[in-house]
Amino acid sequence: MITIPRRLLCLVACFIFAFASLTLSSADAADQLIRSRPVSQGNPNSLGNNATTQSSRTQSGWSPQSSNRTAQQSHSAANRQPTLVARPANGSVKQVGYLDGGCDCDACSTSGVMGGPGCGMEVSCGLEMGCGLEEYGVCSCDACSGNVMSGCDSGLCDGGCDGMCGGAEIDCFPLFLPILRVDWSRFSFFAGSQSFKSPLNYPALDAVGDPRGGSGSFGYYQGFNEGRDLRNWLGLDLSAQLGVRATQTNLEGEEFTSGRMHQVFVTGGFFRRVDYGLQYGLVADYLNQDWYYQSDLLQLRGELSWKVSACHEFGFQFMTGMTDQIVTTEAGGFTSSETIEPVDQYRVFYRRTLGTTGHMTAFLGGTSEEHFIWGSEMEIPLQTNWSLLVGSAYFSPGDDTALDANQAEGWNLSLGFAFRPGVTGPKQRYRNPLFNVADNGSFFVFRQ
Repeated sequence: MITIPRRLLCLVACFIFAFASLTLSSADAADQLIRSRPVSQGNPNSLGNNATTQSSRTQSGWSPQSSNRTAQQSHSAANRQPTLVARPANGSVKQVGYLDGGCDCDACSTSGVMGGPGCGMEVSCGLEMGCGLEEYGVCSCDACSGNVMSGCDSGLCDGGCDGMCGGAEIDCFPLFLPILRVDWSRFSFFAGSQSFKSPLNYPALDAVGDPRGGSGSFGYYQGFNEGRDLRNWLGLDLSAQLGVRATQTNLEGEEFTSGRMHQVFVTGGFFRRVDYGLQYGLVADYLNQDWYYQSDLLQLRGELSWKVSACHEFGFQFMTGMTDQIVTTEAGGFTSSETIEPVDQYRVFYRRTLGTTGHMTAFLGGTSEEHFIWGSEMEIPLQTNWSLLVGSAYFSPGDDTALDANQAEGWNLSLGFAFRPGVTGPKQRYRNPLFNVADNGSFFVFRQ
């Protein structure tokens, strides 16, 4: 059982009693102040009669017959009376402005009031931003002298600096560092999960010529995409884009290797967006893969389309490999070599625009390895800065492929979110990247 000392109980009781007394006395004082003030003529709920109202007009030095506005404006803030608000029927008291028009530095320094509502707390009155925290190149508190900062007429600025510096200058080391300004409306950050499969999910034959088993890959991706206008540089209605996507898949390895698969996609190039008519673009895609083999591949990706309206678009896309590579594979203790390359793709598509940044795209086509391909991509705006990303692509092998059908097929599924820190307005949609950063659907790798 917990025992509370009597002295502690006494102290708590005294504190509660003192606090209650102070609160009641403050409320009584405020109520007496409100009742003692004259009634304003403009308040329809005024408590006084016409005689009281006329008396307050006489005391204030103003009457309806007076037409001299200069005399009215000559009254100082000290002679102004606050407006009395009548007590409502429910017994509550409305707020009263104790100082008409607020408080400025001159009024604060003249009347000596520093605790009123907002008095002494102005941005440049007594608490200057930068007083003692000078900008680059100013290395002492002398910057506050001479009333350089506005609102320092009361002397608070100089006093604050003297107290901070102790009458001596502050030693400093000037740093000439560039101040980087980033236009976040150009960026799109994305992340999500993905699942894909390609012939490289099945390693080459083992030592006795038997094919090894394999399965699809599952994991996660993250990246960004950025677009910017080039009109000021080139004088043309062109924009540029640059993006990076990193993936981590096969987190627990495969039956033939314990290693995780890591990929890095980099996409960069040029494009032109329009409201109606011809729209086009060309980018280069780079892929680095690190799994039971390591490779570096490059392809070109282009698009040519016609916008029949602001929302509907028909076009043609192509992907063509620029490099192939002989890689060394290490799977299940067996080492071999094989040649891999990006698959050439040819697609026709229809795109429906959704808002400023969203779209729905459906496509179909073929590949240089006798695949028939179809799929879709969607970016669905959720809020001002957020979008839902959904993508799918399936590569159906033909009859002439040298690989087994289950190894020759390929597919890619992705689900994620995109975040744009800056709000993309109507004028900025022309520099919104035309191409998504490459993934395992748009960059399909095949074994020769």
